[in-house]
Amino acid sequence: MNRHHFLTAAICLMTLAGCTQKTELPENPADKEEYKDNQGNSWIYNAMLMRWALMPSAANGLTSTHYYYPQSGSWTDVNGAKVDPPSSVKVTPSKQSKSNGNVFGGTRRSSSTGS
Repeated sequence: MNRHHFLTAAICLMTLAGCTQKTELPENPADKEEYKDNQGNSWIYNAMLMRWALMPSAANGLTSTHYYYPQSGSWTDVNGAKVDPPSSVKVTPSKQSKSNGNVFGGTRRSSSTGS
């Protein structure tokens, strides 16, 4: 097997693994959107508070609702107290690119349409 075949096979395997092992919450959910992950957990998004509500179920072993804030990666209980993430729930933070606006350089070009 030459290098080209090996590289092609590796890319295909990584793509397949990325599709089958997705455990991330949706990145841009709508208000009141419900999501069920591959672990059987039920999530409901609150756009106003920018948090996910993890509903209690037998799958996650929770007896009360927990809230997950994806921007900070923090968890709270129903009383608003910070808590550790439930050990039976695995959440992969979404990959959000953070940019200061200087992607290719320090100056920006203005575009104008002339007639």
